[in-house]
Amino acid sequence: MKKLSRMESNKEARRILNRHSVDLSYCQYSCYGSEVRMSGWLCKVDGSDFNAPQIEALVHDFQRFLPTYMIFGEFDNWNFNSERISFVGDRDSLYKGDEEDEMPTVYEIDPDDYDFEAS
Repeated sequence: MKKLSRMESNKEARRILNRHSVDLSYCQYSCYGSEVRMSGWLCKVDGSDFNAPQIEALVHDFQRFLPTYMIFGEFDNWNFNSERISFVGDRDSLYKGDEEDEMPTVYEIDPDDYDFEAS
């Protein structure tokens, strides 16, 4: 696979995010070097929230279509990378104050579940 330009990799990242119905008005993303970094609030265009299997599918698509890139999602409600997904909190929990001393829920991604060959 040839090395993508920054413009090409950002275009592919946008395509992946759109395929998963990510609301891009709340999600900032950027590809540089060999990283895809995302931040903001992760939600769908219809306003609904993502769950762990949906985020795992999103990460899988990034690994499939941008195989040489490391994925970092550092959202207010979810944190994830190629190996782990952590639920940080929903919109209501952001306004509760300092009650959030609990450990986030963590989901492990098993790379053996997927064939990362691009089709």
